[in-house]
Amino acid sequence: MSGQVNYLVEAPELGQEYFYLHIRQTLLYSLFKWEGKDFEKRWLALHRVYPTKEDVVRAAEFVKDFYKSHKEQLNYLTSEPEPGAKVWFSMNMDGSPLDSVSTNFDYKDTFHQRLLKNFQLYGTREDLIKDIDLITKALEEEYKKAH
Repeated sequence: MSGQVNYLVEAPELGQEYFYLHIRQTLLYSLFKWEGKDFEKRWLALHRVYPTKEDVVRAAEFVKDFYKSHKEQLNYLTSEPEPGAKVWFSMNMDGSPLDSVSTNFDYKDTFHQRLLKNFQLYGTREDLIKDIDLITKALEEEYKKAH
């Protein structure tokens, strides 16, 4: 892929609509109106804010392909941890303290199994943060190819 990513570099005007890229295996996006809040500014800096639905869908596809093509660089768990082991996950991969959550792994818990299956379960918070950084850098590099 070349130049598939077209995120916003500057903040939209107050009240302007934008799309936010949720980095998950299911790769969802949400439509919001810019309010200039701190978390929105963090999203902007992490290349998660997009001007159009088409742009965010292309970015989602890029990230999905990145997960597949960079397995060896990414740090998510690939096998089931021991029952009760401390594991980490993030719902939005934005690196915020509230988004990085630890829990004790329960193999009977369908949510834990889904996290493992969808490349969202980590052995350490550091591994989780490294992957957030890798994905952010990959989005930035892909953006640069087109601009």
